[in-house]
Amino acid sequence: MAKLKEHALWIISGDILGRGMSFLASIYLARVLGAEYYGLILFGISLLGYANWFSDMGLYQIGSREKAKPPEKRIYRIIEIFNLRLILGVAVLMVSALLLYVIDFDTEQKQVLLGFLISLIPYMFLMEWFYAGKQDFGKITLSKTIQGSVYLGLIVLMVHSSNEIHLAPLFYTSGIMLATIILGVFAISDKPFSLPSRGSQIYPDLFKSSAVIGLGQLSSQVIQLLPPILIGLFMTFEMAGVYGVAFKVVILVMIIDRVFVQLLLPNLASAWVSSKGETNTKIQMTYRIAVCTGSVVALFTALSSEQLITWLFGDAYMESIYLLKILSLFIGFTFINSLFSFGLIATNHDTEYFKATVFGGSISAVLLILASYLGNLTTVTVTVVISEVIITGFTYQQFMQVFRGRYLRPFSIVVTLTVTLYFIFEIIPIPALVSGVIASTILVLALIRINVLTTDDINWIKSKVLT
Repeated sequence: MAKLKEHALWIISGDILGRGMSFLASIYLARVLGAEYYGLILFGISLLGYANWFSDMGLYQIGSREKAKPPEKRIYRIIEIFNLRLILGVAVLMVSALLLYVIDFDTEQKQVLLGFLISLIPYMFLMEWFYAGKQDFGKITLSKTIQGSVYLGLIVLMVHSSNEIHLAPLFYTSGIMLATIILGVFAISDKPFSLPSRGSQIYPDLFKSSAVIGLGQLSSQVIQLLPPILIGLFMTFEMAGVYGVAFKVVILVMIIDRVFVQLLLPNLASAWVSSKGETNTKIQMTYRIAVCTGSVVALFTALSSEQLITWLFGDAYMESIYLLKILSLFIGFTFINSLFSFGLIATNHDTEYFKATVFGGSISAVLLILASYLGNLTTVTVTVVISEVIITGFTYQQFMQVFRGRYLRPFSIVVTLTVTLYFIFEIIPIPALVSGVIASTILVLALIRINVLTTDDINWIKSKVLT
């Protein structure tokens, strides 16, 4: 257990440092460039995110899993996984560049977007998956920290106006390239390619195996990456910037969800192997913790949105405040969805997870396209929340086939309390941040008092985090 917590700490540290540097860079760029050019940056990063997803298609997870096995039990060799990443990366880069060429963007916009797509080249060679399989998370944390620091440092030093926007993708690529080189240098001593590839016949089978996992990640790609692209295409880059500012705060807050996943849910895997009955008990407990934590974080974010936006990004993004209030609902459902999704994965129900995320992600993609084409910024934001609810509903449906339990009662109680406190404190004339702190504290105390969050739940959290 101590080893598990050490690994989780390294993962969380890397995530916080990487996302933290990216968030600071976002704050700086949003203030210096303005909403329109910042929206273009978000469009480019989202475009790169999709390109990176298509070029990986689950190979990260396959590679990590195979590296974790003894060499004699590996289905696929490290060099085969590495080679397929290169093949897919080159193909995706060529197709993406061609699509970018035919889409009606001006020269400056195409230059920025192509600059971000070039980042796919160092991503192809990035050996992070190899070290995840080795469980050498210290090296991953180091690479993420250097990547984020280089990007943030160069941005602050060199980008001072919208005239220098073309430098942003260059610096972004530089950070990834340095991280790739660092992990590559470490890999020299580890000799990852000691076994040669067994020939071209292995790659179709490898791709089929990885694609199942890759497509299973569709829902997260739809929710996080698709809205800025659709807003930029069907509306304006300025609106994409306004939306992106609100969602950046959500991403930062969702680090807490990442902590939840890394510290609590891995215990389900070991419990599932030893005792399915014990797992069902832990599921009930973890569900209550997820619902309560998500609601507290969502309430704080909704009530504190005005000061969070204005303090971080400035008065130019006042419209983002309303969007962040709406997106706070997304936060609450994401905590619940994390339990359902990772609970299925932890207990080897990969097929059920795949069905839920592909169906939910596909429906969500259609809704988001329609909302972006026919609606406005508020419509898109509401649809993002609806999409997360739909995906959570699909994962819940599959989850209930494996774990029977009473899930609706604690959910309804927590939601009722959260909504009531939100409307009460929304009309009380006190600073937004103070309102968020007081309301979320009252919510925690109320949940403990009415025994939704039990003493056993709290003690269990303490035992997993502190010991």
